[in-house]
Amino acid sequence: LDRRELTATLNASGIIASDQTVQNLISVMDTNGDGIVDFEEFVEFAKDVESEQVKSIASKKRSLTLIIIGRVKAGINMKDVNLGKLFEKFGGGGHAKAASATVRLNDESEADDIMTGLVDELVDTSLQQQAMVADFMTAPVLSVKPDMTETQVEDLFTRYDVRALPVVDDDNNVIGLVSYKEVAAAKQRLWNKEQKRLRRLQQQQDDASKKGSEMSDEELEEARRLSNERRKRGSTVKGWMKQHVTVAEMSMTMPQVEAMLLANDVGCIPVVADGTKQLMGMVTRTDLLRQHRYYSSLHYHNKGFSDSIANRKPIIELRKRLKKFDLDDE
Repeated sequence: LDRRELTATLNASGIIASDQTVQNLISVMDTNGDGIVDFEEFVEFAKDVESEQVKSIASKKRSLTLIIIGRVKAGINMKDVNLGKLFEKFGGGGHAKAASATVRLNDESEADDIMTGLVDELVDTSLQQQAMVADFMTAPVLSVKPDMTETQVEDLFTRYDVRALPVVDDDNNVIGLVSYKEVAAAKQRLWNKEQKRLRRLQQQQDDASKKGSEMSDEELEEARRLSNERRKRGSTVKGWMKQHVTVAEMSMTMPQVEAMLLANDVGCIPVVADGTKQLMGMVTRTDLLRQHRYYSSLHYHNKGFSDSIANRKPIIELRKRLKKFDLDDE
């Protein structure tokens, strides 16, 4: 191949080369310097080019990319975590509770170091210890014995301004729960029963009158007196209390208790010692709302703390579902 033939070959291949480029190419291939590229020189040049390509491919490392996505789980107390700021050093971004970053790696082992460093930094600078039930529960609390009557329970409700109390046995183990609703229902059942008894007594008197053997006024008054006494005494708690109630252990976290209140559709949960049924306190909706500073008038004196109500969807849902436990103004 001379210079003219090499130029024509390049043009036929779609390569437009200048005269200087063609001259440089001939200089590389023409090892004997005669100005013409013979077959042996071309083969040697092709082998050199192929060898360089193999070396270039072998020297290139596979491109590695680590994608980091961070989100703060709803209901978890991580107020000081700022994922957006944490990922800034990797060129990422986002906001405090959700962010991402893409990191180019030279080696796969770098991924472990980066993730370990992120976790360590979160633990050291941002992660707060979760508030346990023992930190914000109401304790000590009153309790009810199963042999008490609804009148006695109602007296406790009125005297101490509460709307629910746990029922415990002689060993202080939780066996049930009573609220103002159960008391009202028990009183209504007893009143209905006594009214039915009095109607039956009146019917017996009417039947006796028709037969000419009326009951004396003393007997009728005695029956009514006994009926009133039974109604005042009331029925015992063990006959109408809530049984098989859900309890919370002292080591549970605030999000866990919130989930229990929502799942069981109740306004309060007895708190027991871990692994037992021993009554230790009560967690009410007010206790939880106090942790979220939902009510500015509630005295705040507990260690549990979390975000404002505007940032907490679970507590909003909790407040809606517990609304029906509010007493209507009469």
